[in-house]
Amino acid sequence: MKSLISIILVLTVISLCFFGCKSNIPEEPATTGSANYTYINPYGQTAPNPDNVEPSEGQTFPVVYVETVNDVEIVLSDYYVYGNSVASIKNIKLKDDGISVNADGYAEVEVQAIGSRKDDIKIGYLAYDANGKIVRNTYILVPLKGVKEGEIVSGRRFDFPREAVKIVFVDYVEEE
Repeated sequence: MKSLISIILVLTVISLCFFGCKSNIPEEPATTGSANYTYINPYGQTAPNPDNVEPSEGQTFPVVYVETVNDVEIVLSDYYVYGNSVASIKNIKLKDDGISVNADGYAEVEVQAIGSRKDDIKIGYLAYDANGKIVRNTYILVPLKGVKEGEIVSGRRFDFPREAVKIVFVDYVEEE
């Protein structure tokens, strides 16, 4: 009798392990799309003196600054997986304050599912220059303390060099 009860308990525990560990990862693969974003370079450019004006004695030209707008292509997926957690980027804003070394981006991240790593979610990104060279390879950190599934975490900052023309967001994989 005791062996029958222990066998039933063992089978129950094993079935709970197999059926209780549900994957949060969506079955359909993520689709990607790209969009162009712009931000204003605070340094601008100095406009050259006009070429078609004949100089006269004592004539000076005022320094003219032209607003410089930088274009960045951003590639986003429907969702990103880190551990067994799933998140998606809902909104991105780029800006450059001219003080820090790099330009800044701010993302709103929707937490779709929280898995075994309940502390945070990491979403990787790669920034490319005009020649296709990777100039930044890091991640956005989304803390999960006090966050429930379906909530949006705002103001997640990421930075990228000013020479970047393309940013690709990817699933972050820990280095070994």
